[in-house]
Amino acid sequence: MRPRVSIVLPYYEGRRWLARAVDSIRRQTEPGWELLIVDDGSVDAAPGALYGIHDPRVRWLRIAHAGKGAALNQGVRHARADVICFLDQDDVMLPERLSVQLSGLRRHPAAEGVYSDYERRCEDGHLIDRFISRPVTSAEGLHAMAVGRSPVTMQTLLLRKPALEAVGGFSERPELTGLDDLEFFVRLFLSGAALHYVPGVVQSWTRHERNYSGSASFHDARAHWLDHLNRLAERHPALRPEVRHFRFHARTMRGIHFLGTSRPRAAVREFVPAVLAKPGSPNAYYLLLKSIVLALQAPARRSNRIAGPHPNRFERRSCGS
Repeated sequence: MRPRVSIVLPYYEGRRWLARAVDSIRRQTEPGWELLIVDDGSVDAAPGALYGIHDPRVRWLRIAHAGKGAALNQGVRHARADVICFLDQDDVMLPERLSVQLSGLRRHPAAEGVYSDYERRCEDGHLIDRFISRPVTSAEGLHAMAVGRSPVTMQTLLLRKPALEAVGGFSERPELTGLDDLEFFVRLFLSGAALHYVPGVVQSWTRHERNYSGSASFHDARAHWLDHLNRLAERHPALRPEVRHFRFHARTMRGIHFLGTSRPRAAVREFVPAVLAKPGSPNAYYLLLKSIVLALQAPARRSNRIAGPHPNRFERRSCGS
């Protein structure tokens, strides 16, 4: 029997989480699904049976390591359903997700996809927060994404396969790894795809020490993203008014990353263009000034480290500690 929805799960060195993710799919109240686990060239690759996965609805695909975008595209190509959704290897679907969203899609046949709300949890299950979305037009969604408050995320998107194929699938550019979702949603909103908001928390994102969004590579990708964005804007006039907002957000987030990793000089180089993108932002001026002060204090801090630990030193606590 043909499945009603195909779930694409890109997998890379994720043995630690995979069984939990798959189990959350098998607990869905909607049984008409298929799962395509696309192994992106993992060293720890193994047949599904070794993960305790025994379900004919689960298919295991493997590609040479090429990044998340390539893994997603491979899954979409092999999907047998007309509707696609996604699950990262370290996240969890809540039991009603598929039934709630498929029902929403049935009620709105003109919609090309639906999206909902999600929650964030620590790996030990502790709730961090919930993200509650809202209905938006394509233009509103594009602007909200540009300022860093996207109402639609891969965590909750359920999309008709023809709409996904019409925008060309996901980017496979290695330098944009980690921002594959952002790049895809820009093109999806520019296409004018009709997306309908279905209220309700349907998925759980997991925070842990290996989240790619906290890595240096992820923040390097932001710089490549801005170059790519400028090229997109040349072809899409509707994107041009949003470029400065994207630039401000990307530069600010890179600067905050550099501050958090004790590189204030690098942070200064990010906050200067952030201020130029949005001269009216007091927060950008504050972060720039803070970075300058810390950069000027850096020689003194290095001397203190040589002399010994500071008496007021404190330990930063992470999620679940």
